[in-house]
Amino acid sequence: METIFRTRYVSILAVVFGAIGAVTMFAIGSVTTIKGIAEYLGAGEAKAFSSDAALATTIEMIDALDEFLLGLVLLVFAFGVYQLWIPGGSDDDESQGRDINAPAWLRITSVTDLKVYLLEVVAVLLAVLFLKGVLENPVMTWPDLVIPVAVALFGATIWVIRKAH
Repeated sequence: METIFRTRYVSILAVVFGAIGAVTMFAIGSVTTIKGIAEYLGAGEAKAFSSDAALATTIEMIDALDEFLLGLVLLVFAFGVYQLWIPGGSDDDESQGRDINAPAWLRITSVTDLKVYLLEVVAVLLAVLFLKGVLENPVMTWPDLVIPVAVALFGATIWVIRKAH
């Protein structure tokens, strides 16, 4: 049984690659931010400091926000997997989720906690995606309302999980 229990350390792969993915998304978000600033300064098709440049910059910044949020999702996932399956040298269940010096909002003590955190960030990602769509095409159609409905469903799901937990 001890041998089977030790296989939990394979989850270190999810931690390492989740962290690498997070750093990658932060780098991509940084490049997109720089691209947005350059767009506003006139590096794109629009004249510098114009309303067209401001709109293009706003869309780039929303893209960057989306990329940073995805990086945060991966980071929270990596922290959560680490806290749940890789305790700091102790096999004591009470020590899980408390081994790293993380802020209280990032202490994950159950798989349900991890799911709720991930659902919350995915809901925010969908809201950002909807905002970007509205800015790029202000004329809304019925299919465009799928995203806000999904955000509302995510919110309801999160509420139900928190009430049950």
